[in-house]
Amino acid sequence: MPALASHIFLTVLVALTTMLAVAVAPVTTVPLSPRDGPPLTAAKSWGYQLQNARARAIPQAIDVMVVDYARDGLRTLRASDVEALKTRADGSRRIVLAYMSIGEAENYRTYWRTSWSYWPPSWLGPENPSWKGNYAVRYWDREWQRLIVDPEPAKATFLEKLVVLFDLRAKPYLDRIIEAGFDGVYLDRVDAYDTALDGRRSARADMVRFVGDISRHAKMRRPGFLIVPQNGEELLGDAGYRRSIDGVAKEDLLYGMAGDGVANSETDIKASLSYLDRVGSEGRPVFVVEYLSDRAQQITALNQLATRGYRVTFARRALNEPPELPVPAAAKNPSSNTSGDAAGGQSSPSN
Repeated sequence: MPALASHIFLTVLVALTTMLAVAVAPVTTVPLSPRDGPPLTAAKSWGYQLQNARARAIPQAIDVMVVDYARDGLRTLRASDVEALKTRADGSRRIVLAYMSIGEAENYRTYWRTSWSYWPPSWLGPENPSWKGNYAVRYWDREWQRLIVDPEPAKATFLEKLVVLFDLRAKPYLDRIIEAGFDGVYLDRVDAYDTALDGRRSARADMVRFVGDISRHAKMRRPGFLIVPQNGEELLGDAGYRRSIDGVAKEDLLYGMAGDGVANSETDIKASLSYLDRVGSEGRPVFVVEYLSDRAQQITALNQLATRGYRVTFARRALNEPPELPVPAAAKNPSSNTSGDAAGGQSSPSN
């Protein structure tokens, strides 16, 4: 056989062998060591800051901290950064959760491609008019879900396996967060089912399934990894959904639906409490953030919610300032704590 023909034959043989190996090989992810932080149920206080979070600025008594995995979009936190956030000044550990939106795409994330602004994929919807750079998604679409988590790697097609083999796409966002050392994820826009594109009738069930896939994958990779969804409390009526989460968070429970500082209707409050109390009765913590600056309103909210065992924090809606510890529920008089100084080490009561 001439040398050229022999070379071509060997090249084709190697290519076919490689293709066969890729086709039959399973797509696997390596399990990691179990999470070693404190239990979520032990938390009595929490903070929520998505911009400019710095370990030194977090009050010592904050037990759970929610931060953004990305510093400024594409620059993400390193494992050493996460470790610093998890370590208090006295050496004890706090829980650090990574914010992750699953009901909207954000054009400042590592998964975003510039070409989508001109040739959007089929799962991408319109931009959110209230939040520039955020886009509605068909979150039930497999291609969107694979940017967040690959729920069924065993069912990957041959082409998908080639993409993974040659690292032609970014690692799923959830896996990046897990490998960075976070204790868990704080899932935003799980309530997207309420305004689902295309009027999809199975939107609620699709979101329950999506969160379940995220939970199973995360806990498989790192046992003990925490799943805490924000809002969408109606989903808590599903027993399977409740089993897939470790706690739940709620924004604007008492104030804010009609504007910052504006009290919500009793009907809306009672509807949310009926779901949140059920989670609390099952032993899962409930975290509430109210965007209030008025001290009297803060005390009213804290007194009302602490009696239910809820963990309460107050923040600016921009989420760009270090957390402050709420004034204690026993402080009925707003003048008893007017400084707003969180350095006193007073944490909000829970149970």
